[in-house]
Amino acid sequence: MHTPEEAPRKRGEPPVNADRGMTRRTVRRSGLTMPIVTARFVDNAWRRGCDFVILDLEDSVPKHLKAHARTLVRESIRKVERGGAEAFVRVNHDTPREDLEGAVWPGLKRVRYPKTEHARELVLLDGILARLERERGIAPGSIEIDPGIETALGVANTFEIASATPRTREFGASSGGYDLSRDLGVEMFVDFDQFVYARGEAEIAARTLGLGLRAAPFLANPSGSVSDGNRALVQAQAALRCGFHLGTGGLNPAVVESHNAGYTPADDELREARWVLEQYALVEESGETWLEVEGRVIDRYEAARARDTLEWADACAARDREKAEAAARTKAALGL
Repeated sequence: MHTPEEAPRKRGEPPVNADRGMTRRTVRRSGLTMPIVTARFVDNAWRRGCDFVILDLEDSVPKHLKAHARTLVRESIRKVERGGAEAFVRVNHDTPREDLEGAVWPGLKRVRYPKTEHARELVLLDGILARLERERGIAPGSIEIDPGIETALGVANTFEIASATPRTREFGASSGGYDLSRDLGVEMFVDFDQFVYARGEAEIAARTLGLGLRAAPFLANPSGSVSDGNRALVQAQAALRCGFHLGTGGLNPAVVESHNAGYTPADDELREARWVLEQYALVEESGETWLEVEGRVIDRYEAARARDTLEWADACAARDREKAEAAARTKAALGL
């Protein structure tokens, strides 16, 4: 890789005006990856209800259309934002400079860099992004980098990659990607968890570094379906029960509603959380550290989990209102 155009900030140094300074939690439950060269997908992205949309310059774009695809990003960002979704872009591993020149415009929230294998690759990206942010009037440090762990070497260097730049604020390894399957020499759609080690390495790195964690329990998908809404709902619900809040997105609009619902606490979970806090108030009044209530231990750890559930539900509700209001404005502007 080339020498970075600008040295990245040290980890722990807060980016100016970046999301780290915000108190409200980032809600990224659902998303779609779509080929930027397919106009009908991008034009209708605002209708899908996604929390984020990944505009793809990589696998879904034929080689002869790569240069053209870069010219579409600026306008596509605005189209994605019409429905309140965050706009991300996935660049090509081998042409990051060219892709970033075409992709970095106001409104872009994140760059997905596939097949990351070394920290130095992200240092290069950080420098390019810093220059483009400065040149194009974008808040310094505001564009995130999302490194894709999709090869055996990437898995081996997981912690080095996760800690390479403070632009990486969320992290996770592939949970079913074709590239990692091919590199490991295993079948992609099987009834066992062939990616458990890669995901475990990513989870440990993310938790150690205090990053947002993208992960979900294994759920077999031997058919390879990308449009099974019921499967998407079950997996998202299981992820939330494990304490995971960030979704990886999907490829078919049929899974968006399932991801939004599955990563959002259900009514019975909210009732339970409120009950736990009511019981914990009695614990505090008693002067004890814990009490057993109806066969359940109530202590400060259970109370913290309950508060987190309620705070997350509030954040999800606020995000849904944002998207609904954005979609309503777009419909009015289009006369729909």
